[in-house]
Amino acid sequence: MEPVSAKAIMFGPRGVLFVKNPRNELELPGGRPEAGEGLERALVREVREECGLDVTSTVYLGSRSCEIIPDRRVLLVFFLCEFAGQVLTLSEEHTAYEWIDIAAEKPAILPSYYWDFCRDFALSRKEHSYVGGLSQEAVPTCPLHTGESDRQRLQIMSSIYDPATRDFLSRYLPDQGRALDVGSGHGQIACWMASSRPQSTVLGIDNNPNQIDMARSTARRLALTNVAFRLGDVTQLTNVVQPEGAFDLITCRFTLLHIQKRANVIRTLLKQLAPGGTMVIEEPSLASLFSVPAVSAFAEANAVMMAYGWRNGVPYDCIEDIWAIVTNLDVNIMEARFSQPTVWKKEHKEVVYLSFQQCRPQLVEQGLIAEKRAEAVAQALTQEFMDDTVISGGLRTLQLAISIRGQEP
Repeated sequence: MEPVSAKAIMFGPRGVLFVKNPRNELELPGGRPEAGEGLERALVREVREECGLDVTSTVYLGSRSCEIIPDRRVLLVFFLCEFAGQVLTLSEEHTAYEWIDIAAEKPAILPSYYWDFCRDFALSRKEHSYVGGLSQEAVPTCPLHTGESDRQRLQIMSSIYDPATRDFLSRYLPDQGRALDVGSGHGQIACWMASSRPQSTVLGIDNNPNQIDMARSTARRLALTNVAFRLGDVTQLTNVVQPEGAFDLITCRFTLLHIQKRANVIRTLLKQLAPGGTMVIEEPSLASLFSVPAVSAFAEANAVMMAYGWRNGVPYDCIEDIWAIVTNLDVNIMEARFSQPTVWKKEHKEVVYLSFQQCRPQLVEQGLIAEKRAEAVAQALTQEFMDDTVISGGLRTLQLAISIRGQEP
């Protein structure tokens, strides 16, 4: 019988973490379980011993029998792991570590069995379809609902996250000018901007007709005449918006986390800014969610959603990526801040269950969680997580206001 070794796939902003062993080969952190030890527990122990990092969640990805050295095979069992953000400290077992971009060329000292599994995992794709305001060629299938079937969840999301968004956006709303809301969804932010600045005009774009219908219904209900919504693709704005350089304010909220080529989208949007215009970006990190006391079902639900993003090539922990993109552009950062609401009311905590239930069919279909386990997680989210003694942190978001360098307002 082949020996078994549990291996951790851990993503950072520069790629997957690999450590260098005494054979001068790069390998994934991890190792063999001790007597009576399960694979997940062994993995947590090994990563802490080898790298000084605390694994906070694990999701089984698969296994492969690999010839580690000539005539010696080991069954490698791979897990996607989230980890706490401590300083990485190597043990004496390894001489160095590297974050490897698996979309680039394979390093010569990285064995193919590690490389192939990581690439197969991260680059696997389902057929592409809708995510608010994004190109169908740019994003994976969104596991969340749209339109009327998502009304309840989005209303809760709005009550949790809109206050911080409005606070940040309010100082950049033009008194008289044009504003563009990218990935406008049900239109709540676009309608708020229009009602706050009646002398300005607001355009919301989204490439899902269900979302556009909901947004237009909201505008009619509020009797707003200075806001419009169009079906549009953020990667092909010239088909929707003409001419370039037409907007005094562009907002992009909870949208870039769903897209693969974020830098291209940001550059495209900057071209639509009028001289002296401002672009406001607000994007979250799913890795920032936590509960006190810790609820295992809550952590597991978040972990499998993170795994879904990685499997479809769109990491939902996108704060570091967005910051790296923006700081490498020729822009002026006017303001930057983090925001993270506290989620403690029952009516707010319900959003976790609603989100998980919407995503559940695709999570099960992709093998990220078994149906029986998904049912147990869903039940725990309606009971244990909803208990009055449990409080949680919502999504931490990075809020940025930028302008083209030399054209500051």
